[in-house]
This record gives sequence, C-alpha cells and structure tokens, in this order.
Amino acid sequence: MIETSPFATPDLVPFAMSYALLAMLPGPNFAVVAQAGLTSCRNTALAAAIGIALGASLLSGVIAGSAGALPLGPTGARLATVLYGVFLLGLGARAIDRAIRPATELGRQTRLPATGYFRLAFITATANPASALFFTSSALAAKTSAQGSSLVVFLVAAVWFGLVGLALSASACRAFYARYRRYADMALGAALAAMGIAAIF
Repeated sequence: MIETSPFATPDLVPFAMSYALLAMLPGPNFAVVAQAGLTSCRNTALAAAIGIALGASLLSGVIAGSAGALPLGPTGARLATVLYGVFLLGLGARAIDRAIRPATELGRQTRLPATGYFRLAFITATANPASALFFTSSALAAKTSAQGSSLVVFLVAAVWFGLVGLALSASACRAFYARYRRYADMALGAALAAMGIAAIF
C-alpha cells in the first residue's frame, strides 16, 4: 500500500483559495494587523502578522485533526458541503454589505510593543469564531489533513497579513486603501459568493 503525503492532497488547493479570500476580508485578524501597521513601525506590524499566522494555523490543525476523524456517511458529507457553501455565501454577503456602507473612521489606538502585538494577534486568531467555523466546515466537507491545512493556513496568513502590515505602515498605501477599499470588498464578496454557490450545487 502506497502512502501519500498529507501535503499533496488536491483538497488543499480549494481550501487554500477559500482561506485566502477569508483572510482578505476585514475582521478581527485584519483589525489587529491594521492597527499595528497604522500606529507603529513595520517590525511591529510583521510581528502581529506572524502572531496571526501561528494562531490561525494552530486553530486549523486542532480542528482538522479532530473534525477530520469524525465518521460521516454520504448524507453527513453532503450536509457539511452545503454548510461550507452557505458559510462562504454569508462571508460574501458581509463583504458586499461592508462595501455598500460608508467607511468608519479609525479611532485613536494605544501603541503596543512588538511582543504585545504578537500576543494580541495570536490570541485573536486562535479565538476567531469565523475562522473556527470555516475550518470546521472545510475539514468536514473536504477531509483536509491537519498537517496540510495547518501549513497552508500559516503560509497564506503570513504572506497576506505580512503584506497588509507592510502596506498600511506606509502613508501612501494608507491613502490608497482608504480610497479603493469599497471596490476591493465588493470584488472579494462576489468571489466568495461564487465559490459558495459552486460548493452547494
């Protein structure tokens, strides 16, 4: 019997794409990194990004390792797939709703050292309910391995939130994002909705 690597499963490709879109949506993880980038230096923003990546990968691994072991028949697997699609549709609706609403002003935030932002980001990512629901529904529907999903989550989160932290620490990028945020949220919402419909049908 030939053993296959848990990192080579094709289920990780749609999982990586879906999680990348989830990570791009403004939420608690995004808010922590944005706060670090807007109120402190680049090193602090990168520390927050690594904290998010480690926390999210830990959460993904724990959920995939437990949920993936649950015995599901054809009916249960189908229900999990529908749940996954509905969840993506909900995320898409949230992004589109955010694009329609007027932008809110950022409040004045208290600066924290790099280690403080790292701890805050790690705790935020491990306690993120949206991520937990996404990892649970994805693990039940696609049977992704704990090792593979954790690695994918860490790489996607580290790259995306690292770029966010670096970008938002520059004044020119802050102005650009404030101007075009609505269009980016609309595009992300449409993409998530399309993936949700595809998963359901």
